[in-house]
Amino acid sequence: VNMADWEEVRKLASDFQRVQLSATKQKLSDRNVIELVSRLVELRLIDVLYTSDGKTYLTHQQLAKEIRDEMTVHKGRVSLVDLQQLLNVDFSHIEAKVNDMVKHDGHLTLVFGQLIDTSYRQLLSQEINDQLQEKGHVTIIDLAKSYDLPTDFLREVIDQYVGTRIKGQIDNYDRDIVFTDTFVSRMKAQIKGALTAVTVPTTVGPIRQAVGCQEHLFFKLLEELIAAGRLFGTLSGSRQDKSQYSPDIYTQAQNQWVDSFYKQNGYLEYDALSRLGIPDPKNYIKKKFKSEALVFLSSCCVGHLISEQVQYSVDEALGLGGWLDIMTVLPTVLSRKDALELLTDCLKNKSQAVVCNSTIVASEKLVSDSSSLFIDLMAEKVDKASKSHPVAVSNQTAGAIADKQAHIKVAGLDDGSSAREDKKEQRRKKAATAGSSKKEGTGGREVKMKSTKKKKRNYEHDDAGSDDDVAVTSIAEKSKGQELTFMSIEEIEKVLKSQNHLKECPKELLTEIASRLHRPLTRQFQELAKSIFLKNSGADRKKTVLEMQERISGLWVNARLFEKGVQHWEDPVHGQLVKHLLKTLGSELANTVVMAVAGDHMINVAQPDEPLTPDARLRLINTLPNDIQEHLTKLHASLNGQTLDDFFHQLELLCGPAHLGILLKKPDKRKERQLVFNYRQSLVEQLNVETDPAMCLHLCSVLLFQTATHSMLHIPGRLVPNVLQYLVTSLGADKMAVLTQMQDLVVKHAKLKSSSEGDHEAEIGSVATAMADLLEKIKEIATKKSNTPTDE
Repeated sequence: VNMADWEEVRKLASDFQRVQLSATKQKLSDRNVIELVSRLVELRLIDVLYTSDGKTYLTHQQLAKEIRDEMTVHKGRVSLVDLQQLLNVDFSHIEAKVNDMVKHDGHLTLVFGQLIDTSYRQLLSQEINDQLQEKGHVTIIDLAKSYDLPTDFLREVIDQYVGTRIKGQIDNYDRDIVFTDTFVSRMKAQIKGALTAVTVPTTVGPIRQAVGCQEHLFFKLLEELIAAGRLFGTLSGSRQDKSQYSPDIYTQAQNQWVDSFYKQNGYLEYDALSRLGIPDPKNYIKKKFKSEALVFLSSCCVGHLISEQVQYSVDEALGLGGWLDIMTVLPTVLSRKDALELLTDCLKNKSQAVVCNSTIVASEKLVSDSSSLFIDLMAEKVDKASKSHPVAVSNQTAGAIADKQAHIKVAGLDDGSSAREDKKEQRRKKAATAGSSKKEGTGGREVKMKSTKKKKRNYEHDDAGSDDDVAVTSIAEKSKGQELTFMSIEEIEKVLKSQNHLKECPKELLTEIASRLHRPLTRQFQELAKSIFLKNSGADRKKTVLEMQERISGLWVNARLFEKGVQHWEDPVHGQLVKHLLKTLGSELANTVVMAVAGDHMINVAQPDEPLTPDARLRLINTLPNDIQEHLTKLHASLNGQTLDDFFHQLELLCGPAHLGILLKKPDKRKERQLVFNYRQSLVEQLNVETDPAMCLHLCSVLLFQTATHSMLHIPGRLVPNVLQYLVTSLGADKMAVLTQMQDLVVKHAKLKSSSEGDHEAEIGSVATAMADLLEKIKEIATKKSNTPTDE
């Protein structure tokens, strides 16, 4: 280190010593102060608050002092929002400090953002007392609006100072009202003066409003005045403005009028009492006449004198077997409704009485005695009806049905109705009947089996059913057209009016008696007519029932024989055969059973000669009694089933001893063979005279099936191809070829005739010629095969 450097060091040391020994002042800038205070706050060495502009610091103690100073300036009540503006301190600091002050000082209260101390409470109580003494009463609601303070705070101040600073009392019912004793006395005097001048029942609402008194206080003072005897009257209602005040002087006048009127007339009108100003007449009467035996009616009440007079008159009329119009013994003021109510009360323990037109009462004896007036007329009319209208009397529904053979009877079947005919005549009728049965073509189209006189008839559908021209009379039509009637109500009334002892009867009573006699007389007339008819024609009816039983038994046997033919088939052909058998023979059998039951219940059919349609059959079933209706409905429904078992079960149930009592007995082997043979013979006879190729093929297929299986078959035309297919194993190839060729020609002919495109006359003629050439061949195949010795 050289000498120059040491000199520099000595110089600096001298300067430093001089600085240390100097006493000059140091001044901090605003920035340094702010940084210094901020650092102290961060180190939590001091706790200060900033003003809103950030230029001034103040401590919490200073803030509390300034808040108290402001409260003193504002007479003990200051808003926190005003403090924020006055002190220039953030609102959160003021709010926090005020909450802390209220927490530790019991003389301070924070109310809706306003700081209030005890001095303001005292000032407020003094002001409230001044208003109270001036007006006589104040309400907390009015004070809250005036001082902008909550009702709870005002109620607290009033409770605190009432009786001391506030000279008054709080209403016990409504604690939001404060009034003085002077005010109560003034209101009581005004109420007494106003109501003393009232002489008629008056609504108290206008009086209360005129007095200017609170509703509860008004009624409280009014009740005190009445209870103390300072007001003579009564208050009715539920302490509302609609309540009425009735002075005793008016009530006394009312009671005198009511007593006088009831004593003179024996009744009281509700309207008359209402006009007197009595709001609830019924309750008024009940309270006033507690010991009286009154009868309250719709428009009035009657006393015991009137009710006893009516009771005596009614008892006398009923005892003598006569009649009485009670309006003749009642005051004219009573309405017909009142009379009916009074009459009902008199008759509540009497059953032998007839009431009509509300006021007329008659004895049942008068009605029953009147029926004897018609005995001779009834006998005369029954005798005349049995001679001039025997059909209407007899109701021979069952006989008319049994005399007619069914329209859809299957060819050659013996249904039991021809058991009394000789065999030649029976066979002739079977062949003729076969001509009217319906069959079907081989191409799925169904055709009628025709007699020789109906060869030109077109193809017709069978599955739609042939029962389409019969109607069963409705119950209303049957009542008008079929049921025997004795006399109309007007005619009965006319006979009654001609009797001397009934000439003075009112028309309403005669009509009532005629209405009560009409049904019993009609029923008696019908029973008498029925007994006379059964007596005169019992033998004919017995014969008709026997024929009906034989017919049902014969049809049932035929259906059972066809069932055996159906058993040779499997589904779906089996199901189609079942449906066809139910639709044809089953429908015929069901119709016969339904009409037999209808005949037993004396119910007519509009056209008994015609077969019933399904709808007509169901309508006829619905007219029968419920006990038999259920079984017939099940029989009707079984015709649309998939099996024959349900149909036969319902049929045998209806034919059992509980209903028709018909014995359904299966034929023995010999009888069964005879029936099958007769059926075959009728088919052969029809085939010999048949010229229609489709029908010939149909008959041939049925004959060949019966030859192969020894079972009768009832098929629609559309199943002919299935039958031919079934016979393949039973016929030779050459015969089968002829039958198949005929089937193809029939199908082709049907398609050409139904085609609408082009002119096929030549082709149709060619096909018809080919079918005519094969006609004799297929007849020969069927008849030769059917006449083998084994078939006999």
